[in-house]
Amino acid sequence: MSIIPLERMRIEFHETIDSTQRRARELVERNDRRWDAVCAEHQTAGRGRQGAHWHDTPRQSLLVSLILWETPTPEPVWLTGLLAALATAQALEAHYPALPLVQLKYPNDVMLHGRKLGGVLTEVVEGVAIVGIGVNLGQTAFPPELAEQAISVRIAVSPQRADTEVSTDFDTTQVINSLIQHAYSNLLRLLERWRTHPDEVVLLWRARDDSIGRAYRIYDLPEQPVGVALGVAPDFRLRLRLPNGAEHTTYYVSAV
Repeated sequence: MSIIPLERMRIEFHETIDSTQRRARELVERNDRRWDAVCAEHQTAGRGRQGAHWHDTPRQSLLVSLILWETPTPEPVWLTGLLAALATAQALEAHYPALPLVQLKYPNDVMLHGRKLGGVLTEVVEGVAIVGIGVNLGQTAFPPELAEQAISVRIAVSPQRADTEVSTDFDTTQVINSLIQHAYSNLLRLLERWRTHPDEVVLLWRARDDSIGRAYRIYDLPEQPVGVALGVAPDFRLRLRLPNGAEHTTYYVSAV
């Protein structure tokens, strides 16, 4: 384990760890403010939303948990995750200019070509938001059960291209540092913009929305029906068409 200083951030780096999110929670519970983020080359027990396992190939992914020590975050906590997904998409495009438009699937999946490029997990521990970010960077293949669902930056940006603007770095410390700094800075800017001009932030999300037409389980209705996404409302709730034709708007969904 080592410490990577990075301008405004201090990053605790691990070659292997069970979970950056677990370690970040530990730091918050101890009020250990020496670090602003926890990063790893590989996680043995990484997880996504609702306890799903997060698969990563060692040294081929961005795996980081950002600790927003003094940053006010909106309610509910899902809003921070939505903005973190948007911040991550912006950071990837800034570093890899040959990427097509990075899209977002509600609430916080990062998508390319209809396949999952990454995801965000947000938790609040003792009033402090912890934002876990996982992105597939350098993978050339995935396990059979993920092959049709997942994509990486390397796969999306064809290595055969002779475009000199295409970055071919995926796992160097410099690349990881740059992506973390961009995502962190973007998130702080988006959180501030949400407080002052929420309509502008919603428009940024809608420009990348890959949720429309997808099926979602709705958890705040008694029967937990499956609805079809229509887009995001001005307060970032998801609008859905119910099986009976009615419309319902909520934060409490998961993709089917």
